[in-house]
Amino acid sequence: MRKHWLRGMLLGVSLVLLLAGGVALAQGLSLTVDKECVECWPGDRGGMPPEEYFLEMTISGFDPELNMCQRTTINGELVSRHCGDPPPEDPFTGQMAFPCEPIPNQFSILGVEVELIVEDVLGEWNYRLWHPDTGDADQASWIVAEVCEVEEAEFVPEPATILLFGSGLAGLAGYATLRWRTKE
Repeated sequence: MRKHWLRGMLLGVSLVLLLAGGVALAQGLSLTVDKECVECWPGDRGGMPPEEYFLEMTISGFDPELNMCQRTTINGELVSRHCGDPPPEDPFTGQMAFPCEPIPNQFSILGVEVELIVEDVLGEWNYRLWHPDTGDADQASWIVAEVCEVEEAEFVPEPATILLFGSGLAGLAGYATLRWRTKE
């Protein structure tokens, strides 16, 4: 038993690293937007904006039994905070358009009517969602500008997550090698 302690250590550490990497990859509440920059709509308030002026936001992985809170900031300044029922289905996708004029008192963010007055919609928006009971949270940010010249970035996994997952796989390979050698 003493001569196989290294094998046991490698197996244990590898499993912990694999689980940690897997948990990081499979996080619960997820919030994504389809653009990093969206142009404000210069049209009149009564008409419907063309498709290119919409920002699409998708929420998934939430518990429909729990309240969900949201917080909206523009350029770091809090403009809205609200807690209430989550969206009707999981995943939920909603679209928003941002007029270039000041936003009136009532504004709908993903189907939730919130009271806010925004004098200037241009700038960096940060939208955060969380379950207050579980602490599960995610956030998304985008820029509202008169003209967007930002290239859309591809999704790149966080380096620490890849490192955890890769270390776990390397440890399992080391364990298999040790086990193979002891059979010979």
